[in-house]
Amino acid sequence: MSLARAPTGPRPAQELQGGVTLPPTPEKIAAKFDLSIALTLSAWPALSLAVQNSWGGPDSAEKREWFAGAISELLAATPDADVDYLEEFMLQVMNDEFDVNLEDGSAEEVAAKIVGLRKLTARGDFGMVDEMFARWEERQRKGGGEVGARFVEEEEEEESDFDTQDWEDGVDVEMGEAPDLVKVPVEKPPPEVDDEGFTKVTGKKK
Repeated sequence: MSLARAPTGPRPAQELQGGVTLPPTPEKIAAKFDLSIALTLSAWPALSLAVQNSWGGPDSAEKREWFAGAISELLAATPDADVDYLEEFMLQVMNDEFDVNLEDGSAEEVAAKIVGLRKLTARGDFGMVDEMFARWEERQRKGGGEVGARFVEEEEEEESDFDTQDWEDGVDVEMGEAPDLVKVPVEKPPPEVDDEGFTKVTGKKK
């Protein structure tokens, strides 16, 4: 899914015709929601890291665009999908397509954001999507991304607390940094004691 550059200037959520305010068309609502999904995934540190390191193979960037389209199709086919349902789907895609097993809670955050944006766009409220797009354009002007739909997520200086209810209610919440990779310590085997009560000393395996 490409992030096509929108016309500059104000983007009213509703169109005027003959002085009468008309609600946005279903096509416009769908286009805005699709854009919001692509922007949200592009700002997900875990996915950005997977794409930058080609953990999904040489076509990792294309997979991210496919990922956005798959989420759009899933929610279109399952209108009552909640955060947990979407999070499970996203975790499965990250595992299957990028060989990443996430346990940092970021998938829940992203899923909640997308569900919240779906509610906003469905009622013709495009303000948050337009703000996200403006931030994306600013990154492009600063050279913080690749050509077209792909760009490298800038690191956030501060982490923020997160409440999934905030996004479900349509509140803008900034996502924090991706957690550092931590090596898991290897447990040492218990010492061996002989029949006389002395501890055996074993050398390191070469």
